[in-house]
Amino acid sequence: MSSPAFTVVLSAFNEEDWIADAIGSVLGQTMEDFELIVVDDGSTDGTAAVVTGFTDPRVRLIRQENSGLAAALNVGIGAGEAPYAALIDADDLWMPGYLEGMLAALQSEERVGFAYTDAWVLDHQRSRFWRQSSNEHMDEPTDPPSDPTEFLRLLLRRNFVFGLGAMNREAFQAIGGFDGTLRAAEDYELWMRFLVRGYRAARAPGRLAIVRDRRGAMHTDEAAMLRNVGQVFESIAAEPELPPELRPLVAARIAEIQGAADRLGGRGQAGVKAVRRRLGVIKRATVGRDFWYPGTPPEVAAAFPDLKLAD
Repeated sequence: MSSPAFTVVLSAFNEEDWIADAIGSVLGQTMEDFELIVVDDGSTDGTAAVVTGFTDPRVRLIRQENSGLAAALNVGIGAGEAPYAALIDADDLWMPGYLEGMLAALQSEERVGFAYTDAWVLDHQRSRFWRQSSNEHMDEPTDPPSDPTEFLRLLLRRNFVFGLGAMNREAFQAIGGFDGTLRAAEDYELWMRFLVRGYRAARAPGRLAIVRDRRGAMHTDEAAMLRNVGQVFESIAAEPELPPELRPLVAARIAEIQGAADRLGGRGQAGVKAVRRRLGVIKRATVGRDFWYPGTPPEVAAAFPDLKLAD
């Protein structure tokens, strides 16, 4: 039997309430040539039982002691066989055309290391969709450059790449995979390391996923995020292949993050607000008619007719 085109990796820690929907969105892809490897990263709830309830032979479960997201993703990708790998979080969803779009992007030109797309944002607390997409929220450039150095220049200023990306397995292995020492921002570091090593990024058009904005999720912990983003930039600064013209920008970002960390430590909640404004890790938008989508976007409703939202 030939290898599938994609190894889909889902890492989960105590996600029994969400993971069935995520798996269902993978199994609902228009492109069926994939394997789905779920890494249960030390869950103490019923996550594993939910996964084993799926009888589709493409779904495989790996259980391990809690090692963190980056390490779990490395395990999942390493256990697969496909030439491409794609990532999905346990609480997010793929639109049906996600894999088709990512494959086209990955094959769009030579030396594409990773592909990314955009996503609808579903506010979990309010059960409403943002009008603004995930990438618009992070101020994605309208025409991202093909040149790796120029793309890296933009990415160093802000992470506008939605995290549910797809990768060329050979390129992923060549750059050493995820940094297992990171407890957050591991995707940001990986994208930049692809670019430093001369691999291209490719953008699949449209909004091919749905990300849930959950209060209390890892990305809402400003202090932890600062520590990890600082570590990310220090890692990139240590890359011998980092273009010399970008080294001052990396140094400036390290100083900026350290300053934000100092303010956070010395000013309490005021420091938190400063971090949010300066780094763009979280954007608390005001509730208004122009901010929320009225009901469910039609393409989302067509893909997920049972998705319930607040009135």
